[in-house]
Amino acid sequence: MMGRMLGRLSRHPREGVLFPLLDGLLLVAAAVLAHYVRFNPVDRAAHFARLSEHPGLAAAGVLGIWLVATAAELYQKAHLLPGERLLRVSFAALAWGVLLALATYLVPTWKFGRGLLLGTTTGWALGALGVRAAWDRWLRGRQKPRVLVVGGEEELAPLLALAHHPACPWELAPVAPERLQEALVQGETALVAVANPGRMAEQLVTLHFSGVPVVPAAELWAFVEGRLPVSFLPPEAFLHQREFGGIHWEVFNRTTRVVDVVVSLFLLVLTLPLLALSALAVWLWDGRPVFYRQVRLGQFGRPFVLWKLRTMKPDAEVNGPEFAGEEDPRVTRVGRILRRFRLDELPQLFNVLVGDMSLVGPRPERPEFVRELAEQIPYYTFRLAVPPGLTGWAQVNMPYARTLEEHRRKLEFDLYFIRERSFSLYLLILLRTVSAAVFGVRG
Repeated sequence: MMGRMLGRLSRHPREGVLFPLLDGLLLVAAAVLAHYVRFNPVDRAAHFARLSEHPGLAAAGVLGIWLVATAAELYQKAHLLPGERLLRVSFAALAWGVLLALATYLVPTWKFGRGLLLGTTTGWALGALGVRAAWDRWLRGRQKPRVLVVGGEEELAPLLALAHHPACPWELAPVAPERLQEALVQGETALVAVANPGRMAEQLVTLHFSGVPVVPAAELWAFVEGRLPVSFLPPEAFLHQREFGGIHWEVFNRTTRVVDVVVSLFLLVLTLPLLALSALAVWLWDGRPVFYRQVRLGQFGRPFVLWKLRTMKPDAEVNGPEFAGEEDPRVTRVGRILRRFRLDELPQLFNVLVGDMSLVGPRPERPEFVRELAEQIPYYTFRLAVPPGLTGWAQVNMPYARTLEEHRRKLEFDLYFIRERSFSLYLLILLRTVSAAVFGVRG
């Protein structure tokens, strides 16, 4: 009952639809401005008339800017330094220009000259940088809504650390459970976040019916970082939060399976030359074997053989299995390059095609590692409830995990993914994988 009473914060850690809408408007404005700069009034009117006859071109342009901006992670809450934002906006503008040029080549009736393309991409990039800089300035200057975080001293320490996160939109005020009513009358409260709801069920139910939103403390991390801290997740949360029942959502499971087959088959054909060159590089510089096979656990703990290009020395596990690290000395020079751009994982498309894996899901782990981690991390085996993925929410949010704490953090991202599984998050992860390959994963 208590779990059903507690509220939820909005799902994905993004700025909703605000920035996608602004980017679409900026793109249209940049295209119009490019026409005014490029043409005289007579030619301009003729170009506008031609564009109005092909609305598909405008729709493709707006959809394209959303896709490339998502892939460049311009809609994430994560704080971007000015230099990184410039790099990502430039990447998005360049990628959009290439996509639109390809679209006009494939659809000959769509006309959009090189001068217009250059003017539009430049105008959008300048506008996108300006809008985001103004948004950051407004965020820094505004008064943040107050959130009361309720719990004991030890429970509150990690919660209050979250207040220093660049994407945290609240002022977090610590409150002992016995002083909650007193704190509520001292100022306007936007939200009450509770570290241990079971301890004060009756009081929280009263708050709920008095109009004050109440959420478990884990929801603050879910909103800001897209993860569910296991230390703040009581076992009943998995039963009371209906979203965890999404693992039984047959429409989603069957639809994503079809997408997995179609996309993996397409990618296998598309990347076959790249896979062949990568395999040749391994063979020439590092010798045989070129491919590496390893038993991993799939959905519900079913074992399967995973395929990869070999990136480590042949004697890498002479002392037994070890977790791989980002700067692992066992990785070869060629292997380091393959790992950087995730080319070593291309053979796993075969695993996706035959149904061992999905394109998106938790990283498949070795049986011995699962047994070891499950003994030390609560709920670790819950990640086996969904198919493992070639990429996933944890993979695009964290680099390689070696320590126990890093594996715990990755599990928290996996639990968030399991709870929030949806077609939009599935697509978002695929697009962010492109960003991770180009820019690297933020640690």
